[in-house]
Amino acid sequence: MKKTIIIIIIILGIVAMILGIYFAWKKSRQVLVPPIFNQQATTDNLQSTTNNQQPTTGSQQRLKIISDQPVFDYWIATQTNADKTQTNAEIFYLNQEGKIFKVKENADDEVVSSEPIENLQMIKSSFDGKWVVIKSGDMKSPKFTLFNSENKIFELLSQDITAVDFSPDALKIAYLEKSGSNSAMSNLVIKDLVGSKPKTTKILSFNQKDFDLSWILADKIVLIPKPSAFYQAAAWSVDIVKKRIDSMNSKNGLMINWSRSGKVGLEFSTQPERRANRLNLINEQGIPRAVLDFVTLPDKCFISEPKIYCAVPEDIPVRTILPDDYLKKAVYFRDDFYQVDIDQNSMTEIFIETEPAIDATHLNLVDNKLLFINRYDSRLYQLEL
Repeated sequence: MKKTIIIIIIILGIVAMILGIYFAWKKSRQVLVPPIFNQQATTDNLQSTTNNQQPTTGSQQRLKIISDQPVFDYWIATQTNADKTQTNAEIFYLNQEGKIFKVKENADDEVVSSEPIENLQMIKSSFDGKWVVIKSGDMKSPKFTLFNSENKIFELLSQDITAVDFSPDALKIAYLEKSGSNSAMSNLVIKDLVGSKPKTTKILSFNQKDFDLSWILADKIVLIPKPSAFYQAAAWSVDIVKKRIDSMNSKNGLMINWSRSGKVGLEFSTQPERRANRLNLINEQGIPRAVLDFVTLPDKCFISEPKIYCAVPEDIPVRTILPDDYLKKAVYFRDDFYQVDIDQNSMTEIFIETEPAIDATHLNLVDNKLLFINRYDSRLYQLEL
């Protein structure tokens, strides 16, 4: 009798485990369709996204849609004249079909490339926007294409590359490439982007899996693991002069976004068992300078010094697991915009409106205007500060 009870308990345990795995798998595949809201942002060269043309308030007139169509991602190319008295900024974007366009004020956006790049995964640009790397193709064996915004030339990079980033001066590119037949080993390589015979330098080799690169200082590259609340992973700092690698931070859900100077960053981490999320202001060594009293993801902030601009969710549902749910689009937020002054230790409201609904990502600042992609409609927006 006792043996029968034990067998029944084991069977029930196996069934419960199978059901748990099934529902976890089902949840992991769930991608929400963005809720539909009436968007009241205005544009100079587009129709409003709302069907009912309603007058906007004074604060809403600061907000405009500046892309002709939904975008995959965008970058800003800047040019400074000879005496460095004036900077010209041009905004480029990839639409969701993989074609490149340039934003034109009071005119249709200019087609830069008519050949689509299929299966887009991500883009990364140099700080001046002259160079862009486009990751596309198969998830297991992606292609990396280098694009020059000035001469409109594409270059397909090595098929062994797994991650890239540009130097702060935009003169070099760093990349991780598979080391021979050992897929667990990677070489960190730096290549010149200028000159008739670009120089290639191998920095070091190490075991790695799924790292991304952030070249934050002239002599420092940070290796950042793919973020997830379900495991603890470490970021690593590489001194490219001394050719040394050191551990920085090891946390669950680790995400970091750096300022252009590389001396300040925002670090997100989580404690899933406590449902506790944290946003730290860190220095270039990854050491916390302050704990911020609000929660958002680093990708929803533009970090300058001393001011940081963030899109902050009005509410994060209790059962939301960050950053996983956000990255797989299983949750959408409604954001308010704030300015944080590091020196003054202050936080100021920038834009708080119920309409249009905004879930902002990839923030950037140009000519006192905040640019971002709204995840509800995938359009590129501009907010005057």
